[in-house]
Amino acid sequence: MGNPPLIMLNLLGEYHCRIDAKGRVSFPAKLRKQLDRVLHDGLVVNRDIFEGCLVIYPKPEWDKVNAEMGQLSRYDRQHQLFQRKFMKGATLVELDASGRMLLPGALLAHAGLENGKAGDCVVTGLGEKIEVWSKDRFEQQVLGDDEDFDFGALAERVRRDIEPGSNPNDSSRN
Repeated sequence: MGNPPLIMLNLLGEYHCRIDAKGRVSFPAKLRKQLDRVLHDGLVVNRDIFEGCLVIYPKPEWDKVNAEMGQLSRYDRQHQLFQRKFMKGATLVELDASGRMLLPGALLAHAGLENGKAGDCVVTGLGEKIEVWSKDRFEQQVLGDDEDFDFGALAERVRRDIEPGSNPNDSSRN
């Protein structure tokens, strides 16, 4: 028996949604359709490392992240601290019969969404994962127009980072 076929995801779209007072978000139908081949495996929601939003991973993608965590040393305090902080709050979630996802209250607070209070949110496809933002944070952090921010310069830097052999931290490309 071989490995299961590799499923490549390229989740796309920006959807304005509501979270009800119970913490349920109506998951966008267009994203459900993009996840059709993996949705039966479930989803994992967690805090984003860098931003005040939530990240939803299809379970097969989360399994890849978890495998990377398994490479960390249990005898290294920094590795253990990172793993503890990263895994804190990670929760397996599913869609109910109405296509809603219940988001844990502790995670809602991280994303600036109030537990027990209905509100607006933005759900975006971002390659192999999905982000959930409060509407206000999304407008400030993603759509905001920083006068000092140069998107073109950022694009050039990121492009250099992914060029084969140009990133000294990525030994697989050298």
